[in-house]
Amino acid sequence: MKPRHLVGIWVLLLVLLGVSLLLANLGNVLLATTLIFGVAALKATLVALFYMRLKWEPGYIFAIIFTGLAVVLILFFTLVPDIIYVYGN
Repeated sequence: MKPRHLVGIWVLLLVLLGVSLLLANLGNVLLATTLIFGVAALKATLVALFYMRLKWEPGYIFAIIFTGLAVVLILFFTLVPDIIYVYGN
């Protein structure tokens, strides 16, 4: 990958950062939060693919990554209701 491509991705990440900051000023908190997390997921994907060079790795690397993400999601959705039950109002 040429350095100018990396600079282009860096500029795109900065634009997405600006979009995230602008979304923080939306009146609807739930919509703003959802969109900001979506933009953050897009930025994380760009960093993983191009700066961590995962785009050029074999397919089993993606299987390992998605397995880890699935475990994190399972833990999140099983622990959050318990935390809300214990510490919620």
